[in-house]
Amino acid sequence: MNKLIIAFVVAVSGAAAAQQAPSPPPPPTSDASKACVDALNADPDLAKRVVATYNKKAAEEVDRQTIAAHKAAAEQIAENQRHVIYAYAAMWLLAAGFVVFLWWRQQALKTELAALRRELDAATKDGK
Repeated sequence: MNKLIIAFVVAVSGAAAAQQAPSPPPPPTSDASKACVDALNADPDLAKRVVATYNKKAAEEVDRQTIAAHKAAAEQIAENQRHVIYAYAAMWLLAAGFVVFLWWRQQALKTELAALRRELDAATKDGK
């Protein structure tokens, strides 16, 4: 039982050690790298400007990627809108057909009304 507890403690401590923050990068090996690190450590404002420049470039890259994604989506939508255009065309054709049908029906009713008036006039003349 004690061996199990010891094994558990060793495993947990090993996992905790693995989850710790990564170790700092190794010290610079070249004179130029050492000079840069020394300059950044000596002037905190310089370090802030370097980080800001890096963040600005990263933000610009994200912006470029976002714009490219939006353009691609717009092109896809433009290409895939044919079905919407066809649906609008079908609706306009149906509406125009309905209006023509109503006009034709109205003309038929006018003709029928005129025939009924003629019949009524004829019936009233015959009755006098």
